[in-house]
Amino acid sequence: MSAANSRIERFIKNLRHSLNEGNYYEGHQELRAIASRLVKQNKHERAIQLLYLGALELCQYHQWGSVADLTSFMINIYVEEKVPVTDESKERVYDIFEKLSQATEYYSRVYESAIQWSIKELGNGVGDTQMHHFVGCILRNKARYQEAETHFLVGTTESPAALGNMLFDWAVRTETKDYGVFVARGVIKYLALGWYEAACSCWKAFVGRLAQAQPDAVSERTDGALTSKIGPVYFVAGHELVNFVQLLLLTVERAQASPVSQSAGIFGSLRKQYEGRFGVNAEVVHELLDEVAQKYFGVVVHRQQSIFDIVGSLFAPPSRPAVTGNSEAMD
Repeated sequence: MSAANSRIERFIKNLRHSLNEGNYYEGHQELRAIASRLVKQNKHERAIQLLYLGALELCQYHQWGSVADLTSFMINIYVEEKVPVTDESKERVYDIFEKLSQATEYYSRVYESAIQWSIKELGNGVGDTQMHHFVGCILRNKARYQEAETHFLVGTTESPAALGNMLFDWAVRTETKDYGVFVARGVIKYLALGWYEAACSCWKAFVGRLAQAQPDAVSERTDGALTSKIGPVYFVAGHELVNFVQLLLLTVERAQASPVSQSAGIFGSLRKQYEGRFGVNAEVVHELLDEVAQKYFGVVVHRQQSIFDIVGSLFAPPSRPAVTGNSEAMD
């Protein structure tokens, strides 16, 4: 063991003893002061390791404010020193994220700073997709659905199915009769981002859950001509907007990037028939479908907002949750 690691281990041992005696504030402040000295001495790796281990120790005592502060300090070093986005640098963040997720008042600020670090380092405008998926899964487990959705939309190839399952869970928690507004949140946004495969995966996960929950409402079309990348084609009784989302996917699959094609005509007819049925969400759906029209059907749309602004627009659920849960997520 190196002398540097030995000193860190010794301090963590002393910190553990201090925390055991209930000296949480003192332990936090001393750790922060030592980390600051290490940064001034350009010993950034040691400072990062100290903050990481110290934050984990404080997690055991549910000192979430101190954990958030130390984690933010660590991420700030990541940013200032241009620490690359690697499995090691992310694992430190993940270890703390899982525990800190218990503290709603601190969690968002910390994970947002970590994602901003990954955006800056990767330079892709989105950040690390694995980190987005990880955060999305944690938020989903906390029933913070609206926040989780934004991360799944720019996550990994596993994210679309996770989003489809989450949207079904969300739909069940409300009093709405037509679950289509929920699956549309994922499918139309993925299409607007140009990620057709993700839209299909989201649909499959959602409709699979719906078929299990309401088998009498979901019937498979057996017409051999209706083969599709989305899997079996269904008719869903009592869920008009679910059927619309499926028709939208089938139409996009046959798109020919021409505004005068047959598929473009069908797309236009679907818009006229169904857009207004989204109620308070009709304007958002209209903007998203404008983007779909441009990406898949060659329709030129003049707009002021960027695609990420449009996708990030609020897409309100139709009602309050019918069961006790995190009401903030349903706003």
